[in-house]
Parts: sequence; C-alpha cells; structure tokens
Amino acid sequence: MFLWSAIALFGSACSKLVYEHQEGRLSRGTFNFLKEAFYQGQFEEEDTPQKRNQAIINDLSDLDALGSLATRKGLKQDGYYAEYMFRQERSRHGKAAITHWQKKYKDKFNWQMLFSAERLAYDEKKFLKSFNDAKQTSNKFENVLVAEFEGVPIYYRNLKPVMTLSDYSQFPGYNETALLSGMREVLKAWLEKKIHDRVVKVMNADEVELKRFDHDRVANLYLKVRYGKAGKGIYPGSMDKIKLTPMEIYDHFHRMQNAMADVLWVKAAFTVVADENRGEELIAKLDKGGDFAQLAPRYASEPKFVATAKLHVIKGYDRRRGLDERENRDYYDRLILDMASRDVSKPDPYLGKDGIVIVRIYDVARALDKVQLSEVSWKVENDLRTKLLNAVFDEDIKDARKKLKIVYNERLIRALP
Repeated sequence: MFLWSAIALFGSACSKLVYEHQEGRLSRGTFNFLKEAFYQGQFEEEDTPQKRNQAIINDLSDLDALGSLATRKGLKQDGYYAEYMFRQERSRHGKAAITHWQKKYKDKFNWQMLFSAERLAYDEKKFLKSFNDAKQTSNKFENVLVAEFEGVPIYYRNLKPVMTLSDYSQFPGYNETALLSGMREVLKAWLEKKIHDRVVKVMNADEVELKRFDHDRVANLYLKVRYGKAGKGIYPGSMDKIKLTPMEIYDHFHRMQNAMADVLWVKAAFTVVADENRGEELIAKLDKGGDFAQLAPRYASEPKFVATAKLHVIKGYDRRRGLDERENRDYYDRLILDMASRDVSKPDPYLGKDGIVIVRIYDVARALDKVQLSEVSWKVENDLRTKLLNAVFDEDIKDARKKLKIVYNERLIRALP
C-alpha cells in the first residue's frame, strides 16, 4: 500500500523529493545542503555531475539503512545516544557555517575576524563584570548580557541550545580564565548555529530530515562497535554477544597463536583528522596509492599530526610486566601497539581523544615464544566474535535497506545540478 501511495505522490505534488521510504524522506533542499556541507571532495572520480549526485544519493540511502538497523538494535535507548546526537548536530552546524565562510571569505578568515564581520559584538571585560555582579547580587545568570548579534542582545539563556545541560548549569562556577575561554567557544558554536540556520532556510533544507541524518551518522559509530569493527572508544556501547563453544575458542586460538606473541616493535605512521568525512576522504586517496606523509598536511587536524604521518618505529612492551608499562606509554603508541597485537594490518579509522585516528602499519616484529590460551582467552573470543559479526554485517545492512522500501524520483535526480 505504501509503495503505490508513494509512487502516486511522486507523480503529483512531491516533485521536490529525491526519495522517500517508510521511515522518512530526502528532499531536494536537504540533498543540496548535505552535498554542499558534507560531500566536498568526495566521489570526485565520477565523470559527470549526474553520476556524482547518484553516488551521494546511494551513500545517503545506505546511511538511512544504518540508521534503521541501529534503531532496531536499541540505539535510541542507549545511555550515550543523546550526547552523541548533540555532538553530531554541533558538527553539522559547524560544517555548514565553515562551508559558507569559505565561499564568502575565500578561506581567509579566523574567529576574531568572523566575530567582527558577522557583527557579533563581544566585550570580555563587560561580560566578566556582568557575571561577577550576578554572583554578588544573587541574580539569575540566565539574564546576564553576554554579547550582541547585529545589534540584538544575547543573554546567557539564549546560549542554552548550543551547550550541554551539565555545561549550562556548571558554567557560572568556572574561574575567570576558564569562564572567558569557555564563553569564546560557546559563542563560536552559537554563531555557527546562526549561520547554519540561515543556510538551511536559503537552501530550503528540512530540519527533520537533517536530524535523521544526524541519527544515521551516530548509528554508523554505534554499529561499528556492535559488529566489532571498532573499539569502545568510538562509541561506549558493547559488541553483540555471540555464544562460543570451548572447542570454537581453542580452534581459533590455534589459528592465531603465532600472531599473538609479544610485539617487539612496530613500523607505523598515523595522523588525526577532525571528523569522519575527512577520514573517509583520506582513506579513499590512500587506497588509490596516495602517499600518507604527503597527504597528511592537507588533512591533519593539528600541525603535530603532520609529523606523525612519517614512518617511525614504536618499541613494544612485555605483557608479563603487568599493566603499568602499558598504561605509562604514549596514548597513540599504545593504540598502535594494541592494533598490532591483534594482528590488524589495516586498521579502520578510530575515534580517539583528539579526533579520527588514521593508522598505517608497515611491519611488525614479534617475540619467538608463544602465548598460552589462559593468558589471552578474552582476546581470542573477541577476535572470533568480530569475524563472525563481520560476516553478517553486509547482509544485515542489505536487509535493512530492503525493509525501508526506498522509492526514488528519477526525473528529479536527473535534473539535479
């Protein structure tokens, strides 16, 4: 019934829809917004705009399948869902605003310049005095004047949409240095949202559809953990549990025993990028033969992650010395050594403390002595579950996509610029 009604809908009043399915739709305005903000530099190998548009549409419909599958697996009930949705929404605001400013100012901008150019008047001394006065007089912080945008006052209560609930309540208790530094970041986020909302309005994008896109991107992270494609650092959930028999565990241990000997050293390189889209773009260029060290300056989120993209040697540690030696190591050395110890030759992008970590492992040297199952049983079970889950992941995504019953508006798709 839905299919026929959807087809009839496309034939009449819904010519602005790119596609529609049982859980939502994608309008032309939303597609253009996402293409502009999230797909810069992607699918450039396509030889016509129409083929590139189709590749983006395919990617978005795959994301919808991820979102649908994750919802069925309990994502919306997960304790971290709201936090990750907030982060993704903030990321969307920032991407839209920065894309807008890159066009407007030709990449020649910084935050001090943007505050002035966008008529955001912020006087730190006045703001600090107003906050201190509110503390001394027990006035409500909600009414403190923070800044002005295009001559319109911005009160503390107006900043609530771009702050977490805990940050909003704890912010007034910060010391002066933290207060001023924190407020600059909050005002940046507020300005990004303001520009984002204007871009959304101009492009006729739909906020409900954009929130579904946010959900889909969070779902992507969530499912990576559920299917064993990433560690818990990328989303503090848990891998789907698969019951394993003792014989299955022993057989798998026997197959991977040599690879689990202590790592003596690793020859590797890594960099950190700001977000998943940039990571995927870098991976695609590396897969085509791009040089890691040469590409890093264009993608690294900070200058310090340019140098780390050059091949270097990381010395291993002895597992029998306990956790102290492991925990005292540099965060990224430990991360790469842990990947090598799991015999991961080509790690997936990993959400670390500074952003998305892209690692390349070139060579690994291991100790000659073999490990015992009793020492590494948890690692063996985790590796086996990962392999079993990976075997069904693609089929589960195909099934989720099929259940959505996506109906495409081919005529509009052909006409997209």
